[in-house]
Amino acid sequence: MSTIPENLAANAGIPTQRLLLDLMSVAEVDALIIQKRLPDWAEDFPQPADYDAARRFFEAGLLSPAAAAFGTRMIRERATSLVVGTIGFEGIPVEHAVEISYSVAPSSRRQGYASEALIALSRFALAQPGVEEAIAYTDPGNTASNSVLLTAGFLPEEEGDIALKFTLRRDQLPEASR
Repeated sequence: MSTIPENLAANAGIPTQRLLLDLMSVAEVDALIIQKRLPDWAEDFPQPADYDAARRFFEAGLLSPAAAAFGTRMIRERATSLVVGTIGFEGIPVEHAVEISYSVAPSSRRQGYASEALIALSRFALAQPGVEEAIAYTDPGNTASNSVLLTAGFLPEEEGDIALKFTLRRDQLPEASR
């Protein structure tokens, strides 16, 4: 069963120390789908994963104000206002869980942006009523992504040939984060 908490409709960006995780606007979704660059995007943004995220966001109907909080967000550097990646949910919560995916432009990697954004978004998700678990999948050989997930507090749960599942449960968060 899936539900969208009514209090999320007014949610805007999620700030971190160096980033702002803005809800993806209709114009940004359109630009990504038709592969048109916008002026406030880093030179090497978007990546193929970002195009896919926008398409999934649109196809899942996550542009409505009530559902948008569980869609994709732009990762924006606060210092430069440039969009350097995307992070978001693969849809609304199902059976008390949300799936998170992320992508950071190559020029902005190795700066801790993915970990910083993932920590903020997973804490946001687990603070929502009815959401008990955040899930992410990665290629077992993708050591950078595995490290990001571990840094954010996710634990490996299942290993397969194709994907490694990581989970973060509400009860795993430090008291200060709950």
